[in-house]
This record gives sequence, structure tokens and C-alpha cells, in this order.
Amino acid sequence: MNKLLRTSSILSLLFIVIACSTANSAFKKGNYYDATLKAVKNLRNNPDSKKSLDLVKKSYPMALDYNLQKINQLSASNSTDKFLRIVESYTKLNDLADEISRCPAALEVLKPVVYFHKQLQKAETLAFNEQYDIGMALLDSENYSDARLALNRLNWVKNKQANYQGIDTALERAKQLAILKTVVEYKPENHSNYEINSYIFYKRLFDFVEKKASNQFTSFYMPEMAEDFKIKPHEVVSVQFLDFEIGQLYEREKEKIYESDSLIVGSYSDNKRIEYDVFGTVTADVITYEQEIRAKTILEIRIEDYQTGELILKKNYPGEYIWENQWVTFNGDSKAVPNHLLELTEQQRKAPPSPQEMFLLLSDPLFYSASSSLNSYYKKK
Repeated sequence: MNKLLRTSSILSLLFIVIACSTANSAFKKGNYYDATLKAVKNLRNNPDSKKSLDLVKKSYPMALDYNLQKINQLSASNSTDKFLRIVESYTKLNDLADEISRCPAALEVLKPVVYFHKQLQKAETLAFNEQYDIGMALLDSENYSDARLALNRLNWVKNKQANYQGIDTALERAKQLAILKTVVEYKPENHSNYEINSYIFYKRLFDFVEKKASNQFTSFYMPEMAEDFKIKPHEVVSVQFLDFEIGQLYEREKEKIYESDSLIVGSYSDNKRIEYDVFGTVTADVITYEQEIRAKTILEIRIEDYQTGELILKKNYPGEYIWENQWVTFNGDSKAVPNHLLELTEQQRKAPPSPQEMFLLLSDPLFYSASSSLNSYYKKK
């Protein structure tokens, strides 16, 4: 029991030392706000801490002076967000006053603490107008990047004053303008000597990116959809197979004689009618047949700026698929045929897949590469 108490006391002392060190570190870096908060927190746990009391007596007045000086400088400046930043400083000062008021040890050495409720209220009114006006100016460009910046400012106004005049209409407009609209278009395969339907691949890729558009500010459209809804896209994604080739069908056969000894090949009985196994060697003439055909293609994904035609991204995905078939025949004793070859005796010659089937088999791994790449690209937008 005594050992447990000693351990608990040591841990408590260690915690206090670390906490004081953290507060002092913030103070030395000139972060008087954090230093004050940390020192007050330390005093709640250890009201008699001389180090924390000494620190809070220094850090709080310096936090006051620093933020008030910052407010005066901002008030005299033409900074874009000056009232928003003034609000931030007054909020910090009021937070410090609240924290100190709820800590008797800190309040005893710092009272009276200073609140700035009226100043904050006035600054917030000016900041509402400031942020709303900046947001509306950003929306005038009708650029989706600017609209997203506008959303941040307008949301701040909405969160602070929900009934601010015109805020709901402005937010709705900002949300619409903030959407990156992308058309995904299909281009028929180029230089193909085979009748294949690559539209299946395109539709699968489109469905994927449309479903995976986790970013609320990204929307995908097929060309006909964009035309019907009169959508003017920001970007166009083109999907095209540049080539599709199927090689010749190769057929090969290999013949090999297998033998296995120490196998029971029979039995005999002696004059006492006792039966004995007869061991010997068995052989089999095994022929392995192989069929092979290769298909190759290159998938090209291009992303262009709709308005300027500028190429933003171009990626080629080469692909190859090898179709193979094997079967086995043999003459002789099946016991001499290795198990993996014996299984192939149940197989037979097959007709190669059709060009469309080869295309689907070939394009499947390309889908995962292309869809992953597009998903990564638009997650960052």
C-alpha cells in the first residue's frame, strides 16, 4: 500500500513538473495566451504551485498588452480581414478572463480580470459586414476556387449570426458555384481491327467516379447529361483505348515418358496360401498440349480545361492479357503420371475467347488503375 502511494505521489509530482515546463516553454516563445492558459490549468491541479503563480502573474498582463496592441495596429490598417482578426483577439482576451475567473488561485493574484464584451460585440458587427462583402466579391468571379473561399467566410457569418440579411441566399449561390463540374466523355477505340465495345468500360468508369465523388464540391456528367441540363463544365475527362491487338494463337505440345518404381504391380501366394505383393516399375507416355494467345492495348485518360483547352493531365495505361489453356493425354499406366498432370487429363482443347471477351479480360486490371488515379486526383480538388 505504501509503495502504491509513493508511486502515485511520484507520478503526480512528475505531472506537475512537466505541466510547468510546458507553460514556461510557451512563455519563452512569446505565446503569452497559451502560457496563461497552461499556468491556470496547472493551478487548478496544484493551487500552491509557486512557479505557476509567478508565471501567470507575468503572462496574463503580457497577453493583455500583446492582444490590445495587435487590435490597435489592425484598427489602423487596411488589412483584408482586420475586423475578423480583431474579433479573434477580443475572443482570446475574454477566454482568458473566463479561465482565470474559474480558478481561485489564479484569480486571487490577478483580480480584477478584464472583459471586453462590448468591444467584441462591436467588432463582430463590423466583421459580419466585412466577411459578407468579401464573400460576395469572391462570388462575382464565378470561379469555383473563389466560391469555396467565399463559403468559408459566409459560413462564419452564418454560424455567428444566423439571421444576417441575405446570408442564406448567398450561401446557396456559393455552394452551387463551388462545385467543380466535370464531363467524362467516351471516345471510340482507335486503330482497332476488331469489333469490340469499349463503351462498357467507359460506363463502368463513369459510374465509379460518380459514386465515389465523396467531395461534395465535385460533380460528374456524361456529355448528353451536361447538354440536357445546360451544364458548363470546368474540366473534361476523355477515355479512349488507343489500340487493341490480338496476337496469333500459339499451340505447343511436349512429350515425355514418366516412370515410377517400387509400386505394387501384382501379387502371388506361396504353397501355404500366404499372399505377397509384387513390386515393379510402371511407365506412361505423356503429351502436354498448350494453347496461348495474347492481347494488348493502351488506355489513355486525358483531363483538359474546358474553357481554355489546356491539357491538365494525361496518363497512358498499357495492358496485356495472356489467355492460356492446357490439357494432357497419355498412354501407359496412370500411376506413372504426376498428379498435377493427371488433373489436366480432364481438360481438352478449347476455342479461344472472342475479341470482346479478350477485351473485357484485358481491361479489367486497367479499370482499377484508372479509377484509382481519377479518384485520387479529384479528392484533392
